[in-house]
Amino acid sequence: MKRVVGILLIMSVLLTGCNSTSQKIETDTAVEVSKPVFVMAGIVDANEKAQINSKLSAKVSDISVEVGSVVKKGDSLITLDTKDIEAQVAQAEAGVNTAQANLIKMQAGARPEQIAQAQSALDSAKISYTNSKNNFDRNQQLLSAGAISQSQFETAQTQLAAAQAQYNSAQDQLNLLILGETEESLNVLRAQVAQSQAALELAKTQLTNGTIVSPISGIVSEKNINVGELASPGVTLISIVNVDSLYIKASLPEGLMGDVSVGEEVVVKVAEIKDQEFKGKISLIDPVIDSRSKSVLVRIQVDNPNSILKPGMLAEIGLIK
Repeated sequence: MKRVVGILLIMSVLLTGCNSTSQKIETDTAVEVSKPVFVMAGIVDANEKAQINSKLSAKVSDISVEVGSVVKKGDSLITLDTKDIEAQVAQAEAGVNTAQANLIKMQAGARPEQIAQAQSALDSAKISYTNSKNNFDRNQQLLSAGAISQSQFETAQTQLAAAQAQYNSAQDQLNLLILGETEESLNVLRAQVAQSQAALELAKTQLTNGTIVSPISGIVSEKNINVGELASPGVTLISIVNVDSLYIKASLPEGLMGDVSVGEEVVVKVAEIKDQEFKGKISLIDPVIDSRSKSVLVRIQVDNPNSILKPGMLAEIGLIK
């Protein structure tokens, strides 16, 4: 009996020792688990945000989003009334067609019947010139003999000059048809084609600007225009933020610069979301110290599961040490 009691006493001592050891291990483990030290404050902001405005001055005919709408990059946001621009496109297309037709016509040269007609006109002009020249020569002799007046001679002289001008013009016209347009003339026509094409491209670009699309994916945070109102260039119509990619612009006390480094993980919490912490990572540390606040600007990329965090929230940032 005494032996049993002794064994039980020994087991009791051993168990008590084990419990003490276990409690010590747990205590040591609890000491090793460190809590974040919140030494920074900042504002949550979006890496991607866009203020949408119009490149045209036109009335709004349709708006496909409202505040809170989720949009993807390239989605249509606003449609403008572009009837006037559509007319400009049609007019510019007609201008291109006309300029190209003129160039093709000149490059192709004259048709045989045009050359024949010009040759006939030259022959007729040559006959008229010959007759006028003969008449002038006779009148010149008669004037020398005193048979005609000075005015009669001057009339013959005028007729000869007119006949010679007509002959020269007919000759030039025939040469032009046979030799074709000069390179300088063709260059002028080519320039007209290029100018009309540029006007068409400009009109098409203006027409494309009649549909305003989102440059990023995100959520519509602001809408300042309604259907029927005039959209003017430079005026913000819609604002969009991408809440999936956020960062915090925080201030770090000057004395803690040596305690942080780029790539270091931090803990983020906001007053609006109690009892929840978020993971973040330091992506930039400004090497310049603010002389007034004696602090350093730190940029922190933050995870945003389920888009809980919103731009504009005040955040506290804790260092894990």
